Amino acid sequence: MVTDNNIVVVIGAGASGLMAANVLSAQGKKVILLEKKHQAGLKLRITGKGRCNVTNSAIKQEYLKHISSPSFFASIFDNFSNTDLINFFEKRNTPLVIERGGRVFPKSNKSLDIFLALVKPLEDNPLVEIKKNCKVNHLIIKNRQIQAVETNLGKITANNVIIATGGCSYASTGAEGDGYRLAMEVGHHIQEPLPALVGWRTYDGYPRQLQDFEVKNCEVILTNNDKKVLWSKFGDIYLDEYGVSGPVILSLSRDMAEKLDRGEKLFLTIDYKPKISKEKLAEEIKEVFAKRRTEDVSSVLRKWFAKPLIEDVLDKCRINSRTMAKNLTEKQLHSILWYMKERRMLVVGDMGWKEAIITKGGVRLDEIDNRTMKSKKIKGLSFCGEVLDLDADTGGYNLQIAFSTAVLAAQKI
Repeated sequence: MVTDNNIVVVIGAGASGLMAANVLSAQGKKVILLEKKHQAGLKLRITGKGRCNVTNSAIKQEYLKHISSPSFFASIFDNFSNTDLINFFEKRNTPLVIERGGRVFPKSNKSLDIFLALVKPLEDNPLVEIKKNCKVNHLIIKNRQIQAVETNLGKITANNVIIATGGCSYASTGAEGDGYRLAMEVGHHIQEPLPALVGWRTYDGYPRQLQDFEVKNCEVILTNNDKKVLWSKFGDIYLDEYGVSGPVILSLSRDMAEKLDRGEKLFLTIDYKPKISKEKLAEEIKEVFAKRRTEDVSSVLRKWFAKPLIEDVLDKCRINSRTMAKNLTEKQLHSILWYMKERRMLVVGDMGWKEAIITKGGVRLDEIDNRTMKSKKIKGLSFCGEVLDLDADTGGYNLQIAFSTAVLAAQKI
């Protein structure tokens, strides 16, 4: 049992917890960093497919367009921006590079380097103690003031605690919603956590051989049961045995998570040729098939589709692959147009927590002071990172939220 009331306990040694511990120790504070798993930063090490998209280089005005609650986050970003974050890592001998879409990665392409830049200064710091395999059972509160943290390794008395436990995504790394439980136990309310930045399952997926097949420069259109367009965006997607994923779908899933959770019927259309109108494409299809009338349909379809996708086109359009172009009926020609621009697929759900990159939902923001990241309910209690009801698009924005909120929470203790 620790008896020093001047320490700060940080619960969770992920991206936000590690950053908070760095800032606290740099200010000369004693830090006890609690991690329920056997190692710190497990999710951070695998994020961005092992490359770690740490932030985005967009200017503030553009940056805030990608955040779920821009008014809440704006001043937090001012306090510790993407430029500040880039400088933070580069001063720690971890150079970064900016790639397409403003995405910022470590120059080494290794997320491990980001983790090491955060954890090494803590391991060598006498002010910091990292307790692994340490699960927090309860927060001990008296007169609305944090008093102690009760763990499986004993009780730690502290007047200041930062909850940086993450959300529910990547549960194998330790993100199992512990922060929500702790927050609710002391009177906080939780916006229902939902999987976000996650692929979608459709009623009829794609053949297994098309798993992770990339379709570039298409338009994705989402409609409701009345065929009203709810959302559309250009970009790249990946086909899946159970549905679709990829950058465009991830953004879509975040925007529509609540509708899907309510059971609303949503339909997905992929426009493979968004730069040409339906009418002109119909004319083009007729002309090409007429000109190449002695070729089989599979060969002609190569003009519009990559070879691996043709089998699915023929299957959904109910066309025999050996049919000659000249023998296609008007109905079959129209079905090819339908597949390219009009096919509606019923969305039956998302790929779930095992596939979700982030959590949408968390500790309600109206219960958090965005000038300090402190709880408005309990003195000495602060929150940072994914445990909050604050999320963003893919592209580095979510890690920036984690780092920015962590810096502010640490600075204000």
